[in-house]
Amino acid sequence: MARLFCVDGTNLVRAAYGYGGEAHRAQEQHDGEVLVDAFAGLCERVGAGVEVEVFFDGAFRAMPGGPANLDVTFSREASADELILDRIRAKVWAGSGSVTVVTADTELGRTAQAEGAKWLRAPHGASPLGLVRKIEERFTR
Repeated sequence: MARLFCVDGTNLVRAAYGYGGEAHRAQEQHDGEVLVDAFAGLCERVGAGVEVEVFFDGAFRAMPGGPANLDVTFSREASADELILDRIRAKVWAGSGSVTVVTADTELGRTAQAEGAKWLRAPHGASPLGLVRKIEERFTR
């Protein structure tokens, strides 16, 4: 059974780099692509033991491709938080392995824990690439 990581992509990018809004849309897109690339590398290195879904708020945007155990989801009208919680509930209800939410959002992290997931707390200002390394270390011990 693969371990699922639900990554709050918009939150991680904004918490790491401290920006948002229309004026920074291009930079945020670039940093989102870097985040997806980093998780794609993790999925390739770890293989079938991990499944990663990166959630972004808003409409679909082009993102880099990746291996089969990586998905990128856009919330469209809903919030990424709602989709993450729905994914947790489905996985927990099915009894199909553990779920870890990766976010700097305290409210989402606590709600995810209440729903049966684990929470990998991303401190504000933390490098998303550092978080990917931290997750990878769990599989290489």
